[in-house]
Amino acid sequence: MSRKETDLGSAAESSRVKGTDERMIPTFCSLCGPSPGCGLNCFVKDGRLVRVEGMKESPINNGKLCPKAFASMQWVYSPQRLKYPLKRVGEKGEGKFERVTWDEALEIIASKLKEQKEKYGPESLAILSPQRRSYSDYLYRFLMAHGSPNYGHSGICAIQRFFGFAYTLGTPRIVADYKHADVIVVWGANPVYAGAPMGSLKGILDAKSKGAKLIVIKPEMQPDAAKADIWVPIRPGTDGALALAMLNVIVNEQLYDKDFVSKWCYGFDKLVPHIKKYTPEWAEPITGLPSAQIKEVARLYGTAKSACIHAGNAFDQAVDSNNAVRAVAILIAITGNLDRPGGNIATMSNTIPMPKSVHLKERYTQEWVDKLVGPEIARCFQPFIEGTSSAYYRCLNSILTEEPYPIKTIIAPGTQPSIITRGSKRIKEALKKLEFMVVIDVMQNSSMPWADVVIPVATMYECDHPFEAPVMGKGNWIMARNKVIEPLGDYKSDYEFWLDLGVKMGYGEDFWHGSIEECMNYQLENFGITMEELRAHPTGIIYKPEPMVYEKYEQIFATPSTRLSGDPYLPEGKVAIYNTTFEKNGFNPLPEWVEPPESPTGTPELLAKYPLVLFDTHTTDVYNHGWLRNVPYLREIQPHPWIHIHPETAKARGIEDGDWVIVESPHGWIKVKAVYFPGIRPDTVMSVHGWWQGCDELGLPGYPILDGGANVNVMYSTDPEKAFDPVVTAMPKQTLVEVRKA
Repeated sequence: MSRKETDLGSAAESSRVKGTDERMIPTFCSLCGPSPGCGLNCFVKDGRLVRVEGMKESPINNGKLCPKAFASMQWVYSPQRLKYPLKRVGEKGEGKFERVTWDEALEIIASKLKEQKEKYGPESLAILSPQRRSYSDYLYRFLMAHGSPNYGHSGICAIQRFFGFAYTLGTPRIVADYKHADVIVVWGANPVYAGAPMGSLKGILDAKSKGAKLIVIKPEMQPDAAKADIWVPIRPGTDGALALAMLNVIVNEQLYDKDFVSKWCYGFDKLVPHIKKYTPEWAEPITGLPSAQIKEVARLYGTAKSACIHAGNAFDQAVDSNNAVRAVAILIAITGNLDRPGGNIATMSNTIPMPKSVHLKERYTQEWVDKLVGPEIARCFQPFIEGTSSAYYRCLNSILTEEPYPIKTIIAPGTQPSIITRGSKRIKEALKKLEFMVVIDVMQNSSMPWADVVIPVATMYECDHPFEAPVMGKGNWIMARNKVIEPLGDYKSDYEFWLDLGVKMGYGEDFWHGSIEECMNYQLENFGITMEELRAHPTGIIYKPEPMVYEKYEQIFATPSTRLSGDPYLPEGKVAIYNTTFEKNGFNPLPEWVEPPESPTGTPELLAKYPLVLFDTHTTDVYNHGWLRNVPYLREIQPHPWIHIHPETAKARGIEDGDWVIVESPHGWIKVKAVYFPGIRPDTVMSVHGWWQGCDELGLPGYPILDGGANVNVMYSTDPEKAFDPVVTAMPKQTLVEVRKA
């Protein structure tokens, strides 16, 4: 073993726990994602999973776990688990099915796909993306083999930030260096509830204990904001306006790093006059922040010796997304906080090899890009880092509009179009009209009633693959998954499904003729080991990181883009303050302000009827997107759908803490419980995304997915002229509402 590797264990993959009838089997969790999974020690008695604990050897979580992992036993053995494949026998939407075998289900799917490929062309198939998973590239591989570019990606998560950073700073992923920072800005992010065991929050608090100043920018005082030196309670959806106003202060007061700007930035001379109109006074009515606080934050960030920004999911879910991300990227650059200690670091290399991709990216052509039914990233920038993508919503919308052509089959693995994307009413109509739909899941889900075939798949405890490795270059640990329990029904893993379907379609050459072992070993070739050899290290192998090298500007700014041409993200070899690539493709070269579809300053005429701003969060301490509300341990903690509302706002409407309330927007209404929350803007209410499930064990109900339920996605605009960022198809998660007692 080389000096770059650390063996975390050997011997058998399970061991008897002394003094008990339990066996301990190491594996890793995948209840959150898309980050590398937390290491788990699973304890099995009489073939049944009875408890879990964190794996101390894992560099991802160092033995820590969140409530979701501790509830694994109830999740695995839930009465809502899917145990065998199903075929629809009733009308679409009725939810009537009959049992079929795994092979029969595959035959039905393959037969329909072959028929539609001949009749409509291969592009009539779309596969909807789940949250990024280790099987995501298998979806791409199947599409590549079949001939369809339509990987339907969300338009509301991560890729939008990566795009803005890549085309401004030359690298999609920049990491906040909390350890060496004098000022830390947490901006629209949720380090407390999103991947808490992975150490982000600890890094922030450790830095603060050593004297770093903490600024938290978000509408609600979540636990990280309670620890902040400055909480900036911004109005939802206006982060871009704040970033532009901060640029105004930093430029006008000459707080920028003149040497860095002179040597490494292109277009600063054009930014100076452009930014003059975006004053803190201009931003005050838009953001709801005092101009004095905007100036204070800008000066603190601009004058700090070292400062980093943790930009979160809020930037992916606004029609101003590409502008807002580019403005933040410019803030990082002109203050000299790019790739310097305590700033935002570009991670360009690692000692750990990368697994061989199963994606088949080498097959991309311009014709392939041209066939996208509704590009998520503007066509001229495709493919981006994950591959080509159509927007999730636009794939579904094409079923109704038939523009530029209709999608005829949807395969939805681990995703629920009925509640996950905006415009649930229109999505329901699309699913009713859709010719053929396949749902793949471990659990009954909200889109099953419209499925023609339902495929159950194994949980991470019921299969012995894949292996855990870096996700998009993040991480330095590799470990084989170990099977903890035998499958509870007639199903295989997600990975095996795609191999089996590929073979059934006649694409066996591209799918290792159905051999999951050959598939895994192919991906491990860069490591020089096989899956069985990796399994000899039950808690994995850590690759020691290389010493950090800073100020890698020539390397960063020459990074080839993912476009077919491979041209660099930054053609001038400098930070793209003025973006000539955008300009050549018809987009604004400097960041601008774009109002949300509904907002106090953008649509003041709506305020008489809808005086409050609603936004939502995708992750809480116990739930993740549209999942896990059927798990008793977690449901006991949050038994009902809710909104956070300021006590004064509630009392003015005769609403008591805990009352059921109706929240109504111009597009729909939901019924939820009011939770008094003094740490939220009085003009704002916050809900949580993904409510529909019931919990059988606790006798708690599920909820309708349309008006009168608790699905927040009925509340937002999907106006094609207003509700999509034109570059990255970001969709808003803010609107105007009124709240009244139910």
